[in-house]
Amino acid sequence: MIIDSHAHIIEHLSGMGARGEVRPVGHGRVRFLDGEEMQVIPREIGGAGFSAEQLLEQMELAHIDRAVLLHGLLYGLQNDYIYECVAKYPDKFKGSGSFDPCIDQAEVVLNRLIHHYGYRILKFELSTGAGMTGLHPDLKVDGEEFERVYAEAKRYGVTVVFDIGSRGMKSFQVEELIRAAIRHPEVKFTLCHLMAPNGTDFEAWRQDMKRLAARENIWFDLTAVPWNIHETYPYPVSLRYVAEAVKLAGTGRLLWGSDVPTLLNMDSYGNLYQYLIDGKICTANGLDDLLYRTSEIVYGK
Repeated sequence: MIIDSHAHIIEHLSGMGARGEVRPVGHGRVRFLDGEEMQVIPREIGGAGFSAEQLLEQMELAHIDRAVLLHGLLYGLQNDYIYECVAKYPDKFKGSGSFDPCIDQAEVVLNRLIHHYGYRILKFELSTGAGMTGLHPDLKVDGEEFERVYAEAKRYGVTVVFDIGSRGMKSFQVEELIRAAIRHPEVKFTLCHLMAPNGTDFEAWRQDMKRLAARENIWFDLTAVPWNIHETYPYPVSLRYVAEAVKLAGTGRLLWGSDVPTLLNMDSYGNLYQYLIDGKICTANGLDDLLYRTSEIVYGK
């Protein structure tokens, strides 16, 4: 069994971030308002979106059984589309909701995501370059905007997922996340990308990881670690970070994800998890934790 705990589907590319709106310009590329372009979806796959059916095709090729569908502001929020696709393929997908907690009708939207859509995962992309702190520089994980989220998460068993970007960004709020986790011990938190290490920050990353791992209600996804380190398969530097995370948090607090479709620009879908198998950084039982069991604990079966 393999569960991709961090995948994306995109009905229409329509993102927004620190550089303004994100416009699809064809063949999987987008243009930001500052004129810069980025290949979001591989050219051979992408147009102006990445459908559930395209993801299922890629999953089948890579022998991946199920996927958790998360949001990214780079692509545009996909609440309705994810809801429709989970209803269509309930044995393959588990969905999440997302919204901007600074909007005037945040409470109304939050209630609808939980009660109408039935989401029990809420993902917040905070990274400054492609997330909410690019729009709201003063937004804090332990601020009042998120307090209503945590209250509802406690009440309805919702897992709260954060991408806090990388070290040096306004979004990199380790202290704030620790405070929120202490204040709300009943809430499950997932921190994406293993804090996006860059390959040269091991000791600083390790100290942050130790402190975060001390909070038993924080889990860590291993998504896109090689992407942020800028290395090629078999990703030896990434394995060093993951192996240390296993020591500090244990395999029962770690879950693998891919970050497709963008990561397909870097390597094959299969290689994005195969390096964990080939790296022999944990027991076979621990590998099952990374590849599916922790995901079922954090996000449900």
